[in-house]
Amino acid sequence: MKFTTQIALGMLVCCTLSCASMREVAIYEPSKSTSSFEKFPYKTLFTSSEEDGLWGMKNNACKEVSFETTNSYIGKDHLHVKWNESSCKYIGMGLKWGNYKGKNLQPIIESTAIELRVRIDAGELSNVPMFFILVDYGGNQCRAKINYLDLEGGKIDTEWRRIRIPLQAFNFEKRGVNMGNIKELRLEFQRQGDLHIDNIVIVPHEHHYKKTKDTFTKVFDTHPIQLGVGKEYWWGINTKYSSSIQFGSSFNNESVIVDLDTSKKASWNTFGFSPYQWMRTDLSAIHTTSALTFKVKAAELPKLQTVLLAYTGKRRRLQKIVNESHFIDRGNGIYDAYLPLKSLTGYSEFRWDALKEIRFKILKGTQFEIGDFQLIEFRGNPKKPTEWKGI
Repeated sequence: MKFTTQIALGMLVCCTLSCASMREVAIYEPSKSTSSFEKFPYKTLFTSSEEDGLWGMKNNACKEVSFETTNSYIGKDHLHVKWNESSCKYIGMGLKWGNYKGKNLQPIIESTAIELRVRIDAGELSNVPMFFILVDYGGNQCRAKINYLDLEGGKIDTEWRRIRIPLQAFNFEKRGVNMGNIKELRLEFQRQGDLHIDNIVIVPHEHHYKKTKDTFTKVFDTHPIQLGVGKEYWWGINTKYSSSIQFGSSFNNESVIVDLDTSKKASWNTFGFSPYQWMRTDLSAIHTTSALTFKVKAAELPKLQTVLLAYTGKRRRLQKIVNESHFIDRGNGIYDAYLPLKSLTGYSEFRWDALKEIRFKILKGTQFEIGDFQLIEFRGNPKKPTEWKGI
């Protein structure tokens, strides 16, 4: 009995020592560090209509939003957005990211990006007029757009392409946005488009490109300047929706053939282009001595409304009707148009360092071709655009 008790006690002591030894080993094992990304609890923004809240889903004349259940990237459905800015000042929607809980993005600004998948139904794009906006609880906003360098394959087509928007790309410092207390992410759509969107998430990302003025702004300070080069930088020209306006080939650079169907009550009659690859265009050094010029091939001169739009500023829109007084007849149905920028009412209040696009609305005329858009030097009388000796 005594011997048995001694054995039992020995086993107990041995077990106790073993357990203590095991505990000591556990204490001195190297611990694994947790990254800021792993700690961040709000990595998912949208995967399907069931799981993630959205606002701004109501359709109107400028926007059509739906959930499609076929050919999704992930989940049971995905977003399909069609838009046309022609009659609306703002087109957008928002994600109730984390049910509007305040999100601290400061620890992950330099190491993550917003990632999403996009595709179109047909064709190929190198850019899309879509902006991403972060809003803090003070109502301050900062924005970023799709950068070619962060677009998978450098194009958007019928395949689900990955897009990444690095958090460093947002202009939060300039806009005074509190990245430690973010409320939501908004999507803003400009001009015209048709896009499928799915799987919006936060992912680890190393951003190799610093945001500089030169990266996002194209500065012009000498003449002449070729405008609207590259069909991918135009809007309002898509034969899938309308054959009234198509690309032509009669002039240098891009040109447009207009063939309006007067039998239709609301024939599409507006088109436009970015001066330079959808980047902010800075004409501030030369806008007072510049004129917009283009060529028209027609049996009868059309009447056009020209509209200049800026990315920012209190006055973001200038417009002018171009009529017979702006044209010089070169013979054989070819006309040159001249529109001095100083002739635009309100030109001194316009942000010439943030020019976004140039649009044309056809007020009169059903068949003509227009092209070879340029900015040239003009120092004459803005009220007599065709009389300057340099023309």
